Amino acid sequence: MNCNCCGRPIEKERLELGLKICKACAFAGPDVPRPKGRMVYGHKTAGEIEILSAESWEENKRYFIPSGARSCVKNFSKNVSS
Repeated sequence: MNCNCCGRPIEKERLELGLKICKACAFAGPDVPRPKGRMVYGHKTAGEIEILSAESWEENKRYFIPSGARSCVKNFSKNVSS
């Protein structure tokens, strides 16, 4: 089966997954929003990866990017007397 965009043959693995375009076309298009992920730690160990759509990432990225110092130790290590 050939790709609708460029006419090249679609890779066998992509056909098995039900994809309709070749790998070159899939990664060439800037108009395709790609999913993003972030690490979520429910407890002290064993984090999980949360996969988000590009739209969801843009709506919530202000919550994912830390603001301020990285730790309480860094806050207390600043020279507050000067």
